[in-house]
Amino acid sequence: MKRTREEVANTIEALINGTGRQWDWDGFTSIRLDDPQLEAIRQRCVSLPVEFPPTTKTEYCSEAGLQVMRGLVQTLRSKAEAR
Repeated sequence: MKRTREEVANTIEALINGTGRQWDWDGFTSIRLDDPQLEAIRQRCVSLPVEFPPTTKTEYCSEAGLQVMRGLVQTLRSKAEAR
């Protein structure tokens, strides 16, 4: 699937902020991305609940995992601006 850096950043940020639509995250984590760098970020996001388990059933991952996601968003946006 084709997605831009900004689209990936927005999807991750929406999960962090709780503003994403019902199936946005599922679609993001389930569908392989064409861009190898964005695919690596998608795979990293998929692994976060295992590496940083949630503390409640309503969380995707722990706060430490959310910090990793915030860093990914920052990286995506800084690289997008550099282009």
